[in-house]
Order: sequence, then structure tokens, then C-alpha cells
Amino acid sequence: MLAKKDFRQAIGGLLAICIVVFYILVLVGCISTSPGLPGIYLVKLANNATKAEVHVGLFGLCAGTDPVNLTCSGTVAQSVAVNASSASTKFFLPGTSTVAPSSLQPMLALAAGIQSGSTGPGGVLSIVYIPLFLSSLCFVGAAGSLLTHRIASRGVQSDEYADEKGYGHTRNAWNAAVMLTTGAVMAALAAAISSTVAVRALLFAGTSLPGGDSASSTSASAINVSGGTSIQVLEWLIVVLTMLWHPLLETVWRKVL
Repeated sequence: MLAKKDFRQAIGGLLAICIVVFYILVLVGCISTSPGLPGIYLVKLANNATKAEVHVGLFGLCAGTDPVNLTCSGTVAQSVAVNASSASTKFFLPGTSTVAPSSLQPMLALAAGIQSGSTGPGGVLSIVYIPLFLSSLCFVGAAGSLLTHRIASRGVQSDEYADEKGYGHTRNAWNAAVMLTTGAVMAALAAAISSTVAVRALLFAGTSLPGGDSASSTSASAINVSGGTSIQVLEWLIVVLTMLWHPLLETVWRKVL
């Protein structure tokens, strides 16, 4: 029985690690050029004529005229006045001090509009990252409450946890984990649904979004909007794995309670 319980605990721990990794991947998508990160985006803006692309993540942005050589940054592309006597502005390439080519300027303006408010209220993507961030906090809190109790229980004699006080500590840790896990599932589900809704809304709006163009998709000024699947897949994996993590924990803790 002990070996079976240890196996279940190991599976629960592995699930928890996978869930945390998925949270991190979703949140750090497009913040750097590290392998795989430029491909974790919610929306892609592209121009078929110039091959220019902009990948919009929850907090990061990747852009370039070569799809295999994008530059990325953890912040929205900054704008700089080209002429002090003029009101015109240009956008830098993400993560650089180089002004982006003219083919990227409309897409960076559109990306900035989509991502504006990523560090505050009002951004289009806020409906995604706010529930996702709350979900990650709830899950880490749930796992942390169980881990803290396990460490504390191993630091004392086993008979001290056989009394009413020890039982109360164990039950409080379990109740906290249940509530936080429930909150994590609900918030993760809200984030996953919000991602789908946001992508569909942006696809529906298409080139009518600020910075877009209603020209033909093959023209030099057209902006083609497409949704990314990586973030949505990761978010739904978080929902499924978190829902599996809860009943697995219950089988491990049932003997204790």
C-alpha cells in the first residue's frame, strides 16, 4: 500500500510540474528568441507580399521580415519620433534600438493596439492573462499548501500527528488545496475560453482593426490576421491536467483523512 501511495504521489508531483511548466510557457511566449518561444503566440500578423511577420504573445512580441529570424522583446514595441518637428513616429524592432522597416510599421502599430494595456487595464489581451495569472497563483497556492504540510509533518514524530491537533492541520491543508485547485480550474477554463473568443474576435475584425488595411491580401500594405494554436493548446492542457490532479490527490490523501 505504501508503494502504491508513493507512486500516486510521484504521479501527482509530475502532473504539478507539467502544469507549472505549461503556465510558464504561456506567460513567456514571444518574450525572447529562445528556441520555441517565438512560436508561442496568440495572434500572428503577416504580409504575404513582403514576408514580414509579427507574433503577438500575452506579454511578448516578435517581429521581422524573415519568418525564421525574428527579434523578440518582453515589452510592447516602443515608438520614437523620427523628426522633432513632426508628429510622425516609428516603431523599433522588438528588443533592439533599430527602427523597424516600413513593411513592419503598420503591423507593429496594430500589435501595439492589441497588446496595449498588457501592463495595465484596457488591453485586448487582458481578458486572457488576468484569469490565467489568477489560475497560476491558485494552483501554486494549492500545491504549496500540501507541500508545506508534508514537510512540516515529516519534521515531527508521527504520534504527534495522531491527535486532534494534527488531524486539524492535515484537514486544513487539504481544504485549502481543494478550494485553491477549484479556483485554478475555473480561472484556467475562463482563460482558455477567453483566448478562443479573443482570437475569433480578432479574426472577425481582420483588417478593420487599427493599423489594418482593407487592401488585397497580396498587396504590399495588406495585413493578414491569423490565430496561433500553441497558447490555446497549452491553456486547455492546463485545464485538463489540473482537473486530473485533484482526484489523484484525493486518492492519496483519503487514508490520511
